[in-house]
Amino acid sequence: MITKIKSLGYFGIEPFLVDVEVDISKGLPAFNIVGLGDTAINESKERIRAGIRNSGYKSEPKKITVNLTPANVKKMGTHFDLPIAVGIMEGNKIINIKKNILENYLFMGEISLTGEIKRTQGIVNGAILAKEKGYKGIVIPYENLKEGSLIKRIEIIPVKNLKDTVKFLETGEYEKYKLPEEDESNKVEIDFYDVKGQEKAKRALEICAAGGHNLLMVGTPGSGKTMLAKRIMTILPPMSEEEKIEVTKLYSISGELDEKNPIINKRPFRSPHHTSSSVSIIGGGKNPSLGEISLADKGVLFLDEIVEFKKDVLEALREPLEEKKVSVTRASYKAVFPADLIFIGACNPCKCGYAFEPGDLCTCSSGEISRYMKKLSGPILDRIDLKIEIKRLSEDELIGNPPRETSSEIKKRVIKAREIQRKRFGYDKLNGSMTRNDIEKFCILNEECKNILKAAVKTLNLSARSFDRILKTARTISDLENSKNIEKIHILEALSYRMEDL
Repeated sequence: MITKIKSLGYFGIEPFLVDVEVDISKGLPAFNIVGLGDTAINESKERIRAGIRNSGYKSEPKKITVNLTPANVKKMGTHFDLPIAVGIMEGNKIINIKKNILENYLFMGEISLTGEIKRTQGIVNGAILAKEKGYKGIVIPYENLKEGSLIKRIEIIPVKNLKDTVKFLETGEYEKYKLPEEDESNKVEIDFYDVKGQEKAKRALEICAAGGHNLLMVGTPGSGKTMLAKRIMTILPPMSEEEKIEVTKLYSISGELDEKNPIINKRPFRSPHHTSSSVSIIGGGKNPSLGEISLADKGVLFLDEIVEFKKDVLEALREPLEEKKVSVTRASYKAVFPADLIFIGACNPCKCGYAFEPGDLCTCSSGEISRYMKKLSGPILDRIDLKIEIKRLSEDELIGNPPRETSSEIKKRVIKAREIQRKRFGYDKLNGSMTRNDIEKFCILNEECKNILKAAVKTLNLSARSFDRILKTARTISDLENSKNIEKIHILEALSYRMEDL
């Protein structure tokens, strides 16, 4: 007799249905799993046997064959433990499953040797797939309950062990657990109010947050580049429900969620080390996996000491920064991952770091400074909207206590500017993502502005892409000022963030 249980696999971030077929027959005792499963699936045999036995269910040794279809697609993950165990118990007549349960529900979960159902990855993807395919619900580990509950209008069945699973299979009943409460204890409060001086950098970060622009900060060691970059998170608007689902799906499929962080409800801030490889930043590998740039989707990717990253890593950023997605093509697959983020880079102006400081602090020659900054290629710089210099604070700025804005005050302006953009485009699109047609339609200039830009193109030797980015930045500045049109002052401020002498 063959028992068929529904589960899922995933390719990159895209889930697909998998039929787990279990055949129990007479013959020499054996347990075989076929259908292109990875090592974790092949090792599940002993986990499942011990889990069933230690849950108090006895089964006679028989020949067990498990087939995962479609058989020509690679399958990964420990979440196939639960559907395989259900198939074995049904095939051995250990349980009496209620009619239509197997046809209406997907099953996901890892089984421990004691029969407990453990946390697994890809739960959000599974719940979305079950909903899209018209299934009644999905059976998942209790530890994944909050994660799975993000998806509405579908039945989420949480189980703690095999006994809970059997109860649901035989009666259709299950424990209605309350959602675990969010842990508030480890939250670290940071604020722009903590930052003395650096008004231009604060303004640049406000523009980035409002319009989704990319930023490069070049400055002296200890001038506050990293501190400033981290505080952009305090002025970004809260995530919508759709964004929470999208980002949680990415983290779920990557195995980045845990009991303390079961869902992503705050915009991600990713800051990989400069020794990171191209695959870890962009994604890909033998099996398609997400990189840091995709895990920063809807949030911020911060590359501190950006010139220390390998050249191939920086050059691989070109397309994702422009297209807001990552297309990874290998001999065995092609995958597309999201990369809709704000990119921030920071570095010193030279090897010793003191080129911007007065006096004889800098020990680098002009040639050494030029070679140091040449690590950032023209095409990469072209994709960065704002570039600013940051110097150390003076004695008066350090000792004094001038009026400073809080993050909440800046955040109000950012949210208002984003609302203007939402009305302009009719959906959640930011000025930083405007196309050439959008620019022609929404960045109309008067003659004075045109003359300023003509002079800038000649003086700064701007490329077409750089020219467009100036207009996008000016549009965001005008939105922050609640101005319907782009005026001279907005163009001049946008030009002040170019720093073309890198």
